[in-house]
Amino acid sequence: MIVDTNAYIISLIKVVIACLIRDFLIPLFVWRRHLKTRSYGYRFWFCLLTQASLQINLVLLLGFLNICNRFTILAGNILIYSLIIWNNSDKKLLRRMRKSAGDLWNAYKEERLMRYMARRMREWLRDLRRKVRSLPVWRYLRKNWVEAVLLAGLVIYNIWFLTHNVMWYHSYLFSDIPVHQSWIYELEHGTLFSDGIYPFGMHAMIYIIRIVFRLNLREILLYAGAYQTVILMIGLYLLAKEIFQAKFTPVAAVLIFSFMLNQGRYSASLPQEMGMYTVIGLAYFMIRYLHTDKDKFVMKSDSKLRSFFRINSYINRRYINSEAILLMLCVALVIAYHFYTAIAAIFLVISIGLAYIPKIFQKQYFVPLLFCGMMGAVIAVLPLAACRVKGIPFQESMEWATSVIAGEEWRGSDMDYQAKLAEAQGRKVQEDSAFTEEKKEKVSVDYSAMTPMEILRYYYVAIFNFGLLAMFGGSATKLMFLCMLLGLLCAILLLLQKKTRNYGHDYIALMINMIILCTVGAAQVLGLVELVAAARASTFAEPFIGLIYMLPVDFIFRILGRWKNRYYQSFLNVLSLSVCGIAAVLIIKMGWYHAFFDVNQAYYNESEYLLRHIRQSYKKNTYTIVSPTDEYYDVLDCGYHTQLSKFMDMVNGNQKEFTFPTEYVFFFIEKRVLQDYTYGPVEVDLKYAAMNLVYLENSQDYYFQRAIIESQAYYWAQKMQQVYPLNFKVFYEDDIYVAYILKQNTYSPYNLQMDYLPADAG
Repeated sequence: MIVDTNAYIISLIKVVIACLIRDFLIPLFVWRRHLKTRSYGYRFWFCLLTQASLQINLVLLLGFLNICNRFTILAGNILIYSLIIWNNSDKKLLRRMRKSAGDLWNAYKEERLMRYMARRMREWLRDLRRKVRSLPVWRYLRKNWVEAVLLAGLVIYNIWFLTHNVMWYHSYLFSDIPVHQSWIYELEHGTLFSDGIYPFGMHAMIYIIRIVFRLNLREILLYAGAYQTVILMIGLYLLAKEIFQAKFTPVAAVLIFSFMLNQGRYSASLPQEMGMYTVIGLAYFMIRYLHTDKDKFVMKSDSKLRSFFRINSYINRRYINSEAILLMLCVALVIAYHFYTAIAAIFLVISIGLAYIPKIFQKQYFVPLLFCGMMGAVIAVLPLAACRVKGIPFQESMEWATSVIAGEEWRGSDMDYQAKLAEAQGRKVQEDSAFTEEKKEKVSVDYSAMTPMEILRYYYVAIFNFGLLAMFGGSATKLMFLCMLLGLLCAILLLLQKKTRNYGHDYIALMINMIILCTVGAAQVLGLVELVAAARASTFAEPFIGLIYMLPVDFIFRILGRWKNRYYQSFLNVLSLSVCGIAAVLIIKMGWYHAFFDVNQAYYNESEYLLRHIRQSYKKNTYTIVSPTDEYYDVLDCGYHTQLSKFMDMVNGNQKEFTFPTEYVFFFIEKRVLQDYTYGPVEVDLKYAAMNLVYLENSQDYYFQRAIIESQAYYWAQKMQQVYPLNFKVFYEDDIYVAYILKQNTYSPYNLQMDYLPADAG
């Protein structure tokens, strides 16, 4: 199999640079006056959240109006950014522009234009250099260089680890990614919600990269997930800094997440995982808001009853500051990215709310937070509601949601396809084994027959098994529960002092959140409604595991840090740095270090390699690619595509004959079938070619009949080479893959229907 490492690395660099420009470079420039005096954590979250909110809602608005294209997106961004820059300027921009234009015109009249422009360029570069060198970030990095080096190392490590499989198997690693690719492609061609209304946050953000930077959509989808997970990691670090006291324990928490992460979904461009950074952002701003001392609004003339109902007094700039606005945007974005992300956010909000009782119910906290939550939900739901009113139906996933609420089984479309295939082949319809197994596993628990101790023991075993099977294994799960128990004792001690009370609440919030997620993950065993599958629940839980492990460690550093001697504090910093090393060594020694994720390869690297070279070597729209559906959206903007299954159905005489109108036709055929749910990964063979292909016009033809399709195509190509040796040639071949090229006269295209099997075949 081809591994074009250099091309893959270049693609990765392009995607990362494009994402950094979209998420940070543009907002840092546009909002530079607002961000000038803000902390680096605030700048990080502000850039991410404002950009995501702006771009997603701009795409939804233009899509709703049926005018979403490259021109309107660029024009909309330029208009919005211009208004922001003007609003934050000293309103003398036009005067300066007039003066510059006048100086330029005078230089032109006096025939010194080039000297003038060269001088201004030198002055501009000198000013730019001075401004860059005087940025406060350099002083911050010099002061915290060890922390910066560790974080940079973890960023590089995560990018390497998360993209490792893509560098070897340059294909989508999850079968639902092509569906998201199709939605983005349809959006690029003017159709919003082509398959029905669905949370569109990820799709809009990838669409922006695609149309602004003109990068290949498949390449963006291969790497965007890893980029977002690194963003999640940095967000976790900032959240840990709000909770932990020691200098390097936040780094240790992120290191644990980085070294123990074993959910392959975090390496892929999937809506739930790409939106998890907004869940962390929600926790970050909610905790910061609750850490801030806020006075109750009091009017001396108010009675107690009137004071109780005075709500509007808490909805103003005094209580809803810029961080509360960012919290509002987090709420909007968790809904915009995915239903499951919204569920994770709800669990986290409940956890923080329970931990901060009774403080959370004080009006100066409760009313602004409730208002921000409600307005964030409105921001997210309003575009979806408008599209529903317009007549766009909901996507199929909504059937899952309604079936869960009704307590019914939801089987999706896979079973429909298998039933049709079995009927066409004259076989008895068999129920999907996974679905049957799922029904068998449903548990009904009679808690009334148990004592309270038996219920607690059963509950503990259930959530322990969730951690054992879905997350990190037995020993790591035991340590997690031990740290939670010690963390609870530490939290109680912190609650006793007013100075540390907020951190006690934070400890408890983290533990409640983990308990909720473990309970949801074990819902099936506990006899509860399974809102979230165990595998998905573990993706919610894994980012918080480092924070849980660090709870007792942070408490120790809080006790030790009471003496404020400078040299002693430096010693504690070194001690906390050693925690990072101890954590890394312990993870490796205990066998908790993650392996590379399993590969569910969708297509061979050869198809991507060949398409890339065909696009470079052949003129646009002069060729047709005949291949499985994986190449469909990668071809349409430069050529034509025909499904290999449809083509072979035509060759077999089951549909009306058709020809190809292009000068060149490329046929991509697997000699070693990549995946077939019926026969597995097999070599093409006459016995499969002799079988009956049931063409159901569905991409699942390639999952259940791939061996038949590829074998028939292979032997058809062998016959074509015998009949037309001059015009039908091998374009590329290795031990697992072969591609043929047909050159033809477009005014007299070839008839491709023929008998290609030997008389004794089958």
